[in-house]
Amino acid sequence: MLQAGRTAGLLMGKTLQQPGEVIMVSGNIDYTAHRQRIEGFRQVIQERFFAVILREVLVGQDQREKIQQLLNKYLQSSENVVGIYNTGSGNSGISEILARQHLLGKCIYITHELYTVTRRLLTEDAVSFVLDQHARQHAQLALDIVLRKLEKDEAPDVYLSGKVDFRLITAENHL
Repeated sequence: MLQAGRTAGLLMGKTLQQPGEVIMVSGNIDYTAHRQRIEGFRQVIQERFFAVILREVLVGQDQREKIQQLLNKYLQSSENVVGIYNTGSGNSGISEILARQHLLGKCIYITHELYTVTRRLLTEDAVSFVLDQHARQHAQLALDIVLRKLEKDEAPDVYLSGKVDFRLITAENHL
């Protein structure tokens, strides 16, 4: 997950057209994946992209209304938002707020997981990039690991047996 966050940070930094603020939105911060994504994102931005200003993370606890409320409040007091990084859910609400603030399609918007909503947002040019964790492949690997354990008493390698590389999805390759 750290690698996915670092990749998102690299994408953000390299695609920004101007200096400014990047808002990080996180789902449930108790979830290790969200913390690692934010940590990786922050590391790369701070190491390589000095013109990017990172503010504190808006933690929405995977609640659409809370995410919208936090983002709306933040955008009302900010003048130079150039990017949004969302580690979890709430993409439809985030895009609605960005549209109301006339930022949709104007700022770089990076999120995770290719679902119906993110697919639509890619098509509408609202989301710039989606880092997809291959949910179906994760489920298949989990079943394979369990079956190997039951059938052959084969213990999985903690880091290799369940490793699934993420995919970078854009408007050009999401179908």
